[in-house]
Amino acid sequence: MISWLKGQIINTWQTTSKKGIVLNVGGIGYEIQLLPKQIDKIDQTNSKEFWIHQIIREDYTNLFGFKELNQRDLFRKIIGVNGIGPQIAMSLLEDLDVDQLVYAIEINDLTLLTKTQGIGKRIGERLVLDLKNKLQEFSDNSVDFPDKNNLSISTDYDNYLEEIRLILVSLGYLESEIKETTKFITINEKENTLLINSLSID
Repeated sequence: MISWLKGQIINTWQTTSKKGIVLNVGGIGYEIQLLPKQIDKIDQTNSKEFWIHQIIREDYTNLFGFKELNQRDLFRKIIGVNGIGPQIAMSLLEDLDVDQLVYAIEINDLTLLTKTQGIGKRIGERLVLDLKNKLQEFSDNSVDFPDKNNLSISTDYDNYLEEIRLILVSLGYLESEIKETTKFITINEKENTLLINSLSID
């Protein structure tokens, strides 16, 4: 099982939404899928190292690479949940930092979890059910979790988003259309005060 690789990037590739590299390690080229946000920032002039998760099937082998060990380890936790595959896990880690994703699971923040494409309410609930209170190891990564004093603000804001969703449903919009529209509304309450006020929701 390959767990870590270090080498020179000799090529990059993209297949639909998947992005990756070919890493030359001792004269062997390893094709590795990376998070798009990581590959976009890679300097290909120097030797690079990645934490690897290897998936072996009868007809293929996939390598998933991560710059940080905690990203790779959280990826493994996510794909351990029944019904959640590696591409969904990659999408979650693309949209959310490790601390954000762990915190969303711990406080059952389905609004944040379901902003990721391919994550519906059922999958979000499954993540919470299977992983809540099982991610303590990720709280020791020198990352500050959001201030719990602000949790009520976040909850109120989520309520605004739910009201917006219900209004759009009543107007005949599809869930896919609603998600596409509301994904541009951030969880930063201050940034969206004007938007919420303009909706005049009682």
